[in-house]
Amino acid sequence: MLTIALCVLLACAPAASDGPIPFSHALFDSILQARVDAAGRVDYAGLQAERARLDAYVDSLGRVSPRSAPRRFATRDHALAYWINAYNAFVLRGVIDAYPVSSVSDIGGLEGFFGAQTHLAGGEKLTLDGIEHGIIRPEYRDPRIHFAVNCGAASCPPLGPRAYTGDDLDAQLEAALRAFARNPQHVRLGADGRLHLSKILEWYGQDFADWFPADREPAPESPSVVDYLLPYLPGDAAEKVRGSPDLDIVFDEYDWSLNGQGAAP
Repeated sequence: MLTIALCVLLACAPAASDGPIPFSHALFDSILQARVDAAGRVDYAGLQAERARLDAYVDSLGRVSPRSAPRRFATRDHALAYWINAYNAFVLRGVIDAYPVSSVSDIGGLEGFFGAQTHLAGGEKLTLDGIEHGIIRPEYRDPRIHFAVNCGAASCPPLGPRAYTGDDLDAQLEAALRAFARNPQHVRLGADGRLHLSKILEWYGQDFADWFPADREPAPESPSVVDYLLPYLPGDAAEKVRGSPDLDIVFDEYDWSLNGQGAAP
């Protein structure tokens, strides 16, 4: 408990004389390493039984945010890392508060879990939808966040085993994008000859077109989500996509069952 208390103090301490103390995600990093497996599935039972570290981290989020204490976040990447981690931590907290459940849809329905249940970030009450659609997407305009925020469902991009950090954020987001594009659960050429994509890429397809990398060469005239993914696809899939401009695309149904380890309760 002493370690937890120290972590909270470090995350929430007032500015020191030589400058503000950066917000720390070390506590969340330790939680993810302990409770998330290589496939991105969560040990919710274990997390619920030993929830003190998650509660302490969520308390630190409640006290400090890039909005309430901007000087605690050295760069834009540090601020974005905060919001991604906050979203993921609030999802975990929301699940263990209700656990055992078989889906986040069991927690007040999807609209309730994402759009009504509030969480405290820097003293401000925010919903998960408010964080994702009111802050992360419009303020940071980086489609890679769709592979980093985790909604607690089996069809989500897997939850990573480490917290996001401002110092390494670009590399972490690139790794999340590459892992998503090479995971047949999310992107695959089907036996039917069609390209099967995650429903996420349909829901947020415009983000990938509107925020297409300006330095991508060659740049397509009207970029699509497939153009965005192309450099990250495995060689055989990339070759097939390049050689089939009229390739049929299917967006697979979304599986909202809980991304937990073991059988659903």
